[in-house]
Amino acid sequence: MPCTGEVFNAVCGSQEVKDRISRARQALAAGDRKRYDAEKRGLPMFSFMCTFSPNRGKDGTWPEGTWRNQRSVRLNGLVMLDLDHLPMAPREAFATIPPHMLDTNSCTTAILLAHVTPSGQGLRLVCTADAQRGTIEQNQQYISRCLGNELEQYCDKSCKNADRVSFAVAKEDIIYLNNEIFNYDNPEYDQKFGDTYRRGGSAAAHRVADPAAAAVAAGGPAAAKGADGGPAAGAVADGLAVGAGAVALGQDGVSTALPKDFRGTPWQKLVDAWLSQNGAPVPGERHQTLLRMAGDLRYLCDNNPAWLRQIVALAPYVKDMIGEGADDEVSKLCTDACGRKVWMSTPRRVLDLMAAAGISDAARKKGAENLPDPSLYDTFYQRLKPLLAPPYDAATYYVDDANKLGAVFASGTMFCTLMTRCHYLHYDGEQHRMNPQAYIIGDPAAGKSFADRLDRIIMGALKAADRPGREAEAEYKRKQQERATSSKEQKGEALKRPTLPIRYLPSRTSNAIFYRRLQNAVEEAGGDVVNLHLYTFDSELDSNTTAQSGGAWIGKHDLELKAFHNEYTGVDFANSDSVNDILPVFYNTVCTGTPISLARKITLRNVNDGYCSRIAVFRMLPDAYKMVRRGKPNVNHEKDCELKQWAFRFDQLRGEMNIGRLVDYTYDLCEQSAFEAEASSDRVLDYLRKRAVFYAQWLTVPRIAARAFLEHKDEPQLATPENWTVTDDDLRFAQLMYDAVIYWQDRFFGQMLEESWENAAKEFMPRKRRSRNDGIFATLPQNFTPQLLSEMMGWSGNAARRQCERWEATGLIQKKGNGYEKKSSTVGL
Repeated sequence: MPCTGEVFNAVCGSQEVKDRISRARQALAAGDRKRYDAEKRGLPMFSFMCTFSPNRGKDGTWPEGTWRNQRSVRLNGLVMLDLDHLPMAPREAFATIPPHMLDTNSCTTAILLAHVTPSGQGLRLVCTADAQRGTIEQNQQYISRCLGNELEQYCDKSCKNADRVSFAVAKEDIIYLNNEIFNYDNPEYDQKFGDTYRRGGSAAAHRVADPAAAAVAAGGPAAAKGADGGPAAGAVADGLAVGAGAVALGQDGVSTALPKDFRGTPWQKLVDAWLSQNGAPVPGERHQTLLRMAGDLRYLCDNNPAWLRQIVALAPYVKDMIGEGADDEVSKLCTDACGRKVWMSTPRRVLDLMAAAGISDAARKKGAENLPDPSLYDTFYQRLKPLLAPPYDAATYYVDDANKLGAVFASGTMFCTLMTRCHYLHYDGEQHRMNPQAYIIGDPAAGKSFADRLDRIIMGALKAADRPGREAEAEYKRKQQERATSSKEQKGEALKRPTLPIRYLPSRTSNAIFYRRLQNAVEEAGGDVVNLHLYTFDSELDSNTTAQSGGAWIGKHDLELKAFHNEYTGVDFANSDSVNDILPVFYNTVCTGTPISLARKITLRNVNDGYCSRIAVFRMLPDAYKMVRRGKPNVNHEKDCELKQWAFRFDQLRGEMNIGRLVDYTYDLCEQSAFEAEASSDRVLDYLRKRAVFYAQWLTVPRIAARAFLEHKDEPQLATPENWTVTDDDLRFAQLMYDAVIYWQDRFFGQMLEESWENAAKEFMPRKRRSRNDGIFATLPQNFTPQLLSEMMGWSGNAARRQCERWEATGLIQKKGNGYEKKSSTVGL
């Protein structure tokens, strides 16, 4: 129900809200994001953009009430806009807004409320929406441009859902309030756009430059009209772009003339192939099916929404939608699909679609690897090139541009291993360590040896730290051998096994030795015991995989899995050499191998154990039919020395890393991927994003640490982790790592994951026969009495009452008058 001014003032003026916001800001200032989120979620909430019709909740099982449910929204004609990460105080930002935007008589998108957000760092605006400008998101885009260049870039794009809520703020944080907001209602807006939002839509029309918005920002609303008094070029009418910026005219440089075919294949054949592979939608799923189809076909039409609109219209169910008056919705869905992220190479499902439509070069030959487009490597390198900074500039020195990203994965894993004594606060509220595992995959003799070179140079610091332990263990074994052959030595004191840490492990390490290494690799710091990371480099992934089936490495795949989150492993064996203990697994690896060896390591049978999402895998640029570059050895002693220096510096770091800004940024990256995955029903993206976010953090840390050393080279005590700073370039680097890790994981394992899920779905099918109890429950009316149940089933009164009591205890029915009311449509028990 609408919020009155009395309620609003009472909530915002309450001491409880004021205290909670104060505690939230204190937590945020202290870097405690988890406590901040908890305090913020405890605040009352307002829904400014809509009210809710009476409903039974999202799943239809709740008691009837005005629950927050998008299917029951009623738009009131207000639109909310957030300005985040402002470079100035929120009140200063509000002072730059053109004054006419506060005038409800002259401005069609007037501001009615402005307040500082609970964090104290953002500005929230609630404005009137102009129905002629389109949806909530289109109005947000227009208003953001009206605010001027200084503020437009800080507008949050995630407030487009009609049921978006706003947390209450203290009265002192309200900058501007027009009391018209409490009585404002525009029925025309709900008539025009309400059905779209109730069906789950929140998409904007084609995003075009709007000269009218710039005119409003410069001189007021009158400037938004054209010379003839009509709408200015680029205005929006009836939810579709018209005028100079419109898709239909193509004045933005995008042609609207759809080519007659794709590589000689008619568009109709491609659409029919998609429907054959995915099936036509059943009633109620046309919206989701169209979004998926548009998400695939956009790769074949240059991501052009005008072309895409014409292509999807060839599908019979889309023709039906258009015939029913949903032409605007189809256009908006196509525009929304083209606005989503496009992968740098054609996804496998689209290649399969092309092959099914008869495009021969899209078919994957049996037994042959589907090689990536060479231009992909240049795309990654062009993003990486301006961000290459110490220590990665030295680590990538010997590597071709196309494969520098692989050198970052490998060296970053090594650097993170050396920084084992460092930790940070993740956005889940828990302390985390850095646990990367990198796989560099390439053809035989493709140049994978760069990783071996990096290992010898960088991890020399770890081998040097291991030397005392190695020497003590060699002496212990020598004395054991002497005792076996000398009666004199046998009379001496019992030998004591050395416990010095040894952390660099060859792949041929027995389980007993591995557990002993875990047990010994500890340090005490400030009264706490710190487990140090073990590390393995293997230049032959194939031999590593073969060893798991019966050699020295058997049983360690479980440890590789647990290492990502430092989970515990238990050992309890009877033999005297066994390490009987429960130990956390701190273990990082770098491996190189061929595509065949990776296929042996991760198969359709084990792909769902989670390991494929725990590794950063990189495929080197294929170099078939090419010769190795001739010339003298390219050795740069300065770069090698620089890498060694970074290694020994990183090995000395300890403490909590101040990377809160990086953690917040990666949270937003992961959240955006969740939205994209949901919009396109992409389960693989949703699966991979959750762990790729860790690599975005971990692989960025070495460049933050190196910059701190360089900035404070005269005062090294200031380069400690708690004094680090995060720059915009660090965030760009993190996004590149996030995108690259997901891309290569998806390329190697995405199709395999989908096939494994399909196989599992076939194996685990619920029985089709309904139980007798379920059938009885289904035949009952919505409201019934025990007597009616007794009459229907021929039961005694006691038996019917006992059955009703069981249903009530499990929440399937509830008391209503002298009888019962159903809360569910099926027993399901």
